[in-house]
Amino acid sequence: MPQLTTTPCCPTATGPTPRGLVEPLALPEPGTRPDPCPGGGRQRPPRCGQFLETDLVLIRAAAGGARPVALLAPEDPRRRARYRWAVGHHAAFAVWQQLRHALESTLTGPEPPTAAIRAAAGLYDLYSVLFLYAGSCSAQQYAATVRPDMTDHHPAFSGEWAPDHEAIPSLLKRVRADLPDTAALPLTGAVRLNHRIHMSVARKLVPDGASLLQQAGRPPGRGPSPAERDLYDAYFAVRRQRVCTSAFASQLVRRLAQVLCDIAVHGLPGSPARPGHAEDIEALRLRAPELLRRLAEDTAAGLPPRTEGLL
Repeated sequence: MPQLTTTPCCPTATGPTPRGLVEPLALPEPGTRPDPCPGGGRQRPPRCGQFLETDLVLIRAAAGGARPVALLAPEDPRRRARYRWAVGHHAAFAVWQQLRHALESTLTGPEPPTAAIRAAAGLYDLYSVLFLYAGSCSAQQYAATVRPDMTDHHPAFSGEWAPDHEAIPSLLKRVRADLPDTAALPLTGAVRLNHRIHMSVARKLVPDGASLLQQAGRPPGRGPSPAERDLYDAYFAVRRQRVCTSAFASQLVRRLAQVLCDIAVHGLPGSPARPGHAEDIEALRLRAPELLRRLAEDTAAGLPPRTEGLL
């Protein structure tokens, strides 16, 4: 595993381009929070966050229904499938880091942990939106693009290798064990919806139900090796290093802007769901622009995600 840099990352941010780019993503190690920004101060704002407001303008316009003028996704459906897979996962990795911190806060924060529970529930809903987005192509497009790309990277390539998600299931189990059912209700509902969306997207993209992990003869649930975590990061162009708060926020907000600008032009298709699930999934899909806008604004302001109206 590469060594972490000794000082926080505070790069010069780039302005939004006419076409959205899949740029490398710098993230701290899972479980490590971003550092205070060394380039900040009252007289000199951090340069790595200098385009946050520009991106927020694009986000607000796209969420309000205006046609985007920047960060446009590829027109070709196959290229767009790869683009959505990469950008959607990048945003999800940062959301998973925020979700992990929110779940840890319910276990270590003051009682009652109502705010942390609702923040975690809101982040689960946002993760669900990003999963819908990343997996919004057809089964044919997926089979022609993303799936062979992952196979070429490793025959058993699996989402189970995602470093930023690895701790979440066990944290969620601890939270549920520690809290009364009534206190955990918002989070429980968001997790159930996330599971429904995950299953519906998986059935759509891989109708035969066989994951690359299963096809390679690997049983699910065994957990990744350090080398497999590194392979997963390498596939998605993620580098692990100390990251300042402004750089973390800037990278997440940029990717949320890319998602929203893409949705504003090409839409966010739903996913086939089992009877009784379709209504909940469709309601989340329709709320997606507003949920993404709120997360972008809260991230830029250094606030936990707002949850009013989410649940």
